[in-house]
Amino acid sequence: MKRSTLKGVIAVVAVIVLLAAGIVLANRLEHASEKAPEGAGTASIPVGRVTAYKTVTIGGEEYYLDPNLSTLLIIGTDDMELEQHEGYRNQALADYLALVILDNADKTCTILQIDRNTMASIPVLGNDGKSIGTTTQQICYAHVYGDGLELSCENTVDTVSHLLCGVPIDNYLSLTMGSIPALNDAVGGVTVTIEDDFTGVDDTLVKGETVHLMGEHAYNFVHERMRMIDDANTSRMRRQAAYVTALAEVLREKMETDDSFVLDLYGAVADYLVTDCELDTLADLTGSLADYTLEGFISPEGENVKKELIEFYPDEQKLQQLVIDLFCLPGEG
Repeated sequence: MKRSTLKGVIAVVAVIVLLAAGIVLANRLEHASEKAPEGAGTASIPVGRVTAYKTVTIGGEEYYLDPNLSTLLIIGTDDMELEQHEGYRNQALADYLALVILDNADKTCTILQIDRNTMASIPVLGNDGKSIGTTTQQICYAHVYGDGLELSCENTVDTVSHLLCGVPIDNYLSLTMGSIPALNDAVGGVTVTIEDDFTGVDDTLVKGETVHLMGEHAYNFVHERMRMIDDANTSRMRRQAAYVTALAEVLREKMETDDSFVLDLYGAVADYLVTDCELDTLADLTGSLADYTLEGFISPEGENVKKELIEFYPDEQKLQQLVIDLFCLPGEG
């Protein structure tokens, strides 16, 4: 995988792994003492696709996928609580999408951040939960088609994979926006510098000041967009990056000083989590992830177009080249 020299918020990986590590430990403690919280999910990061080479066709050319790569799609939905719907429509948009890419040979990690406004071909689910066609919408709507839980996540995975020229995605991990204050308060709050004007939205967040976020104020800092006239999502993405950086540092400190902290963290987020991941592979990986070099964030280049909504159109040629650089072996298949 081509190394990225782009700067980014590499601490996102630490947050994901620490959350996952907490889930692993909590599940083990549940079996040992039956004191872990109920309603728990399991999470893992895969350790590789397959040993055989697979290919994707990009721009009419066939490329071999790097078999040493593992991928985990992180989905942040804009609902507060998990809710399963009887039909195949729900109201929860996938407001945050980040694909964690692990190179298990080079021991490197890259995060591909996907703008929620990206225009994409989204599968539409019929009455039997199977695709009956596609619609072109902002990619955040992929999660709307489904039951609000696993089917919605799987539809989002399929949409992201299609956007990336058919590159397979191994697993997903989804958290609702309701997890933000729960996670924030579980670590005792997060300190950030306010760079945007929250007047009339949250007057405790004063531009230019350093604020220790708790509860709903953490939610406002991370989630608010429309009331702040950020249709293009640019400011919110920057705030999310700043928040995760600060959160990761607090998480590290807690993990180092409190052996029981991971169980508390697990209890805080378990009710907001949906994932298809296996437990055992996570246990294996979390023990070795310290050996990985975190490469940072990459985002597709493109153009924001103002219509009824802001629509982000990736530069197709640059996106194809990005996929080749990130996922494919050198040379053509």
